Amino acid sequence: MNRERKYISRTRITDPENGTVPTCVGKINPKLYGDGLQNLCRKTQDNLSRLSTNMADRLEPCLQYGIKHWHPNDRPKSAYSAKSYATPPDPKVVRWHDTNTMFADSRIFDNVRRPVTDISEDNESDSLSMTPGPKTTFCYICSTLEEHQRHLLQYRPKRPVSAKPRIEYVAPKPRLKKKIEEVEPNIGDCLYRVDIYTGDKVNAGTSGEVYITMKGSRDVLYKTRLAKKTSNFSFMRNTKESFFLKGPRLGNLEIITIEHEGGKKNLRWYLDRVEITDMKSGMIWVFKCQDWLDNSDSRDLIGKEKEQPIIDYDITVYTGNKSFGGTDANISLTMYGANGQSQKILLVDSSKGQTCFEKGGVDRFRIPQRDLGELKKIRIEHDGKGVASGWHLEKITITTNAPKQIYYFLYGGFIGKDVGKGHLYREIFAKKSLPKEVTTAYTVLTKGPKTTYLVTVQTGDVKYAGTDANVFIQICGKDGKATRKIKLDDARNNFERGATEQFKLEAPDVGTISHIIVGHDNFGPGAGWFLDEVKIKRYILKKEANKYVKKEEKKREKKEQALRKSRENSPDQKRKQRRDEDSEEEEEDNRRKLVPPLYEECVFPCNEWLANDEGDGLVEKELKCASSMLRFSEDEQEEKVHYTVIVHTGNVKFAGTDADVFIQMFGENGRCSRRTKLDDSKNNFEKGMEDIFELDDINLGTLSHIVIGHDDSGMGAGWFLDDVIIRKHLSQKEIKAHKQKEKKKFKDQMKAKGKQKKKRQESDTEDEDDEVPIRTPDYEEFHFPCNKWLDSKEGDGEIERTLKCKKKQLHYEGGVNQGEHSTMYQIIVTTGNKSFAGTDANVYIQLHGRKGQETPRLPLDDEKNNFEKGQIDVFKRLDVNAVILTIESVDVGPVSYVTIGHDDSGPGAGWYLDEVKVRRYIQKNEAKEYVKRGRQKPLYEESVLPCKRWLSSSDDDKKTERQLKCEQRTLHYD
Repeated sequence: MNRERKYISRTRITDPENGTVPTCVGKINPKLYGDGLQNLCRKTQDNLSRLSTNMADRLEPCLQYGIKHWHPNDRPKSAYSAKSYATPPDPKVVRWHDTNTMFADSRIFDNVRRPVTDISEDNESDSLSMTPGPKTTFCYICSTLEEHQRHLLQYRPKRPVSAKPRIEYVAPKPRLKKKIEEVEPNIGDCLYRVDIYTGDKVNAGTSGEVYITMKGSRDVLYKTRLAKKTSNFSFMRNTKESFFLKGPRLGNLEIITIEHEGGKKNLRWYLDRVEITDMKSGMIWVFKCQDWLDNSDSRDLIGKEKEQPIIDYDITVYTGNKSFGGTDANISLTMYGANGQSQKILLVDSSKGQTCFEKGGVDRFRIPQRDLGELKKIRIEHDGKGVASGWHLEKITITTNAPKQIYYFLYGGFIGKDVGKGHLYREIFAKKSLPKEVTTAYTVLTKGPKTTYLVTVQTGDVKYAGTDANVFIQICGKDGKATRKIKLDDARNNFERGATEQFKLEAPDVGTISHIIVGHDNFGPGAGWFLDEVKIKRYILKKEANKYVKKEEKKREKKEQALRKSRENSPDQKRKQRRDEDSEEEEEDNRRKLVPPLYEECVFPCNEWLANDEGDGLVEKELKCASSMLRFSEDEQEEKVHYTVIVHTGNVKFAGTDADVFIQMFGENGRCSRRTKLDDSKNNFEKGMEDIFELDDINLGTLSHIVIGHDDSGMGAGWFLDDVIIRKHLSQKEIKAHKQKEKKKFKDQMKAKGKQKKKRQESDTEDEDDEVPIRTPDYEEFHFPCNKWLDSKEGDGEIERTLKCKKKQLHYEGGVNQGEHSTMYQIIVTTGNKSFAGTDANVYIQLHGRKGQETPRLPLDDEKNNFEKGQIDVFKRLDVNAVILTIESVDVGPVSYVTIGHDDSGPGAGWYLDEVKVRRYIQKNEAKEYVKRGRQKPLYEESVLPCKRWLSSSDDDKKTERQLKCEQRTLHYD
């Protein structure tokens, strides 16, 4: 029944807590809907309240659909039942689709209630609720909801799908910025100094083991023993012992644990206090104990931070007088001293309205800071803010008052994003005094005696090394004199990549050259210039040459007087006669060499860029003299030596390269060789390969480091370098000097043993030189490990590396190293009797002793067709092939194992090795030891090392090198 009427109820229909109304579909908020729904909710609420009042005492309510209502217990099923209608009935017969009947059958609807004659707005709800029909067994609410759930939703026809299936849209992954995570410090990032103070008590010291555990606010350094390298170390009474420990960043130290573990039962130790210093931050913590620690005792100590004195640092910053030299960026400074480092200090002037770091300006700051000790370096940086933020820093001076000390930090260049690699910071090392060339006001000579300067400029052999800018040079002497800036130019196209040019200059004589200033005007596109080195020949004037001759004559006279005194005091007439002869020869040599020098040759290495977009961004550099030598004739040339460069490429995937590889060597005297391209007719620098190159260059003395890299050309130019070995063959002068040194050393040893006198009495007529066993050195070997990628796409992206020398060794003729003795070895190699057992590859062997000594790799070759199956050796008849070779090499003592292999060269290089026998001939000193023990003097020691495996890249485990252990060792006698 659909009868609309206006109805206003004063009854509260909503829940006072949340303003909702219970309905057949659950609780709803009527405020979210229109007036019609709200009126319906009020009617329903009023009817339910009346039903609840009248029916509460008669029947239990029905709560099936969430609404509290009443009906008889024998309520039949609804008008539509699955048993009555198997299919949806005809709407004409059953009118449940009529909204006026609310899905009820017309026959059942007639029995709902009696017809009421008087229906008004006031008593309609009463008639519906208060007038029960005698035949009414039908529940309106249950039937309606039941019909709705069972039929309307179940028999709703599905709409046919005629459209194409939708393509599922997959949204792309959002692009997120990679978050740069802070790398946690490793275990050895921080260094701590632990000072242990033993008390001043009787028997306060200890020889037991002491351990420490440190706990901070951030991390823990676990139990660590406090010991030194000496074997008999102990903590003595009233002493301080310092130890340096590496560990994580602990933060603020809170507590430490000291453990004392001694070997004796009654061992005690009186600990006064422990002081721990963080070497990076300079903070100091004190942990007091002042008590005895028994054996196997531990003590927890709580520490306090030690108050450190605060001093004032007067910082003066000099901005350069260059165009756009000033900056508006924020400048920060960090100081590094012997006692740690300071925090980052922002240099801001407290006076208002005053701008800092202007062109040609001088800014002063006073910073109170804890005492950092002696300053080592500073880090100056800016944030790059503002227009044209580049800043030209001339220098910085820092003055401390207690004690008073001035530190100088010289730079003289720009710091900006468009300078060099774009770094906005520089680290500058401290100088306690300015160099002479800085403090001295140089006098630029325009008059005076002139001389000839022969300037040789060598441009580096790197990509874009050449320049078309105007290059100049200024030569400065030790006496404060300097030439003007002279332009280097002639009719040629100068300063091209890898070129060496010579310029003849006429300028005033500045005396002995101390340094030069070289640079260019940065004119033209790509004006950057890579300078390798500069050599200058300064021809000496007659006046200076005469001074040199007079000075040398005085030195010669002093030597002659010393020789006369030694002759007069010598008691041995034969030795006196020999000395007279030697001295006469030396005097004649001195007279022949005493000629005035012709010119002074100076070398100034650079090996850096002079460009505003490379390196440190400077286009003008000051180069110091690395070596200076006087020459007495034009024919006298600089000594050159032979170098053997051995390069090992790593055995990792894609380790090889086809790029152009170069090397440059540096000596401890400051000199350097040319950048030399490493190339020959072979396919070099392949994976796991060894490449050998022979070079001739100037004598650099002892090598300190090398620079090696490539030009990154070609596909897959990345290169994994394992190591580099350089053998420098000694010159005749170096060999002679070494022999004299060894001779003197031997004589000193003989004098110390008291045997020199006996040998002289036994052979007075023999020459002294025959008594001294001097070996001839062959070459000096330098090892430069790398084990890194030289690749722009791997590792740190570097294609050029500086490698420091980690090991050097002097080798003598015969393969014997410095401090080692040689002996004879007889090596017997037995090849197996299998098919294709022989090989034509190059076989080598290396012997290893018990105490770690080893020989170099010795090639096994006697100019015969060795290592063939079934061959009968001429030295001994065997069932299988035996090759006997005699080799002189280092005496390694009893052989523990050998390394044997081949280079896998040639077709069918596989080799089946049966066994190896090594006969080591006993030296005289070792034979005497056997005699002293009452044993027979042995001739040689034979070691048997079986193998019985393939050395082949295609058979067995595909190894071409094996280590064979000694399984049998016997002594053979005369």
